[in-house]
Amino acid sequence: MDAIFIWSSALVICVGLPLFFTVINVIRLFENAPKELDRPLFDMLTVVIGLLLSFFDLGWLGLGVEYDVPLTVHGEFHTPIAGEYRFSFFFLFFIAMVCIVLLSVITKRKPPLFAAMLIAGVYMGNVLDILLVIQLLKNMDNFFTVMMLVFPMNYMLMSIRLIRREIKAQTGYLSNSAEKSGFMGWLNKLLTKSLGWYLISFVAMIPLLAVMLLILVLFGQRPDSIVKAFTETADWTFSQQIPPPPDYSQGHYLCTVAAGGHAKLVKPQRMGLRRGDKIVVNRQLCVANAFEELIQDKLPRFHKCVRSFYDKHGYPISQHISTKLRADVVYILMKPLEFIFIAVLYMFDADPESRIAMQYTGKKCTDLTNFMKG
Repeated sequence: MDAIFIWSSALVICVGLPLFFTVINVIRLFENAPKELDRPLFDMLTVVIGLLLSFFDLGWLGLGVEYDVPLTVHGEFHTPIAGEYRFSFFFLFFIAMVCIVLLSVITKRKPPLFAAMLIAGVYMGNVLDILLVIQLLKNMDNFFTVMMLVFPMNYMLMSIRLIRREIKAQTGYLSNSAEKSGFMGWLNKLLTKSLGWYLISFVAMIPLLAVMLLILVLFGQRPDSIVKAFTETADWTFSQQIPPPPDYSQGHYLCTVAAGGHAKLVKPQRMGLRRGDKIVVNRQLCVANAFEELIQDKLPRFHKCVRSFYDKHGYPISQHISTKLRADVVYILMKPLEFIFIAVLYMFDADPESRIAMQYTGKKCTDLTNFMKG
């Protein structure tokens, strides 16, 4: 029950909350949206929860694994944002978050120049969001990559609504201004139109970026650090670096380690080959691998998600199985799953024992019957 509660809570937090706030932000785009939803609290929660879950998703996507580090786990990625230039990206993104929060919580009319700078900061956030989304598009078959897109989408929904609201308030006030001549008259005339505000705010983004980049240079970052943050990576859309070949030679997982327990319990059958390494093979290990192979054949997309999740958890756990006694415990704990795997194999495979027997033989054979005959 504890495991069910934990997984249910994780599902609600990681999936339910983002989807809930996405629906809320879509509804708030409409002019006739319920007034109960028109509160800065929803914007604050969207930003806070969105940032927390985004950092969590980025961690799963390999935020700390630089492009020059060999991968050791199947389904793992190198960081999508280069560590050396990560400060620049997060600094600009922080400024954008501050701007959109201020645009939301300050409901009274703002000074025109201050409002234009806030909108410019929100524009900058949208540019960063678009770059991040494009960067992640290359690996869209990963669950955490998909979830990483939710907050940028919500940020864009919020920005559309808040910028529209601010420009409407500003143009309504400035249209009553008495200034009609000279440069100020021309500027007043420009700012009484929505298009003028969009243009002025876009132009204001240039000096804002210049100031931000100057600050970053003072902190030791390069002027092109934002570009480098995306290009000095591997595995992603803008990546320009070639990573070293992966090293899976140490990647022994739960069933593999469990097969090394006491022989009277785990009943080793033979030596097998796993990615070129010789390993001890028993019935449980062959059944688990045959089950995975079946899932991969029948449901390849689902298999990729499951495999990615298992690689993230199974490998780190297996590193603590350093004695035969611990391997025995894992073997016993895996027994119920072994029975489930066998049931699935016998339900959906025409020749389950042949599939089980061919595991870790070092041979590739699509015709299991011919393999057994040979």
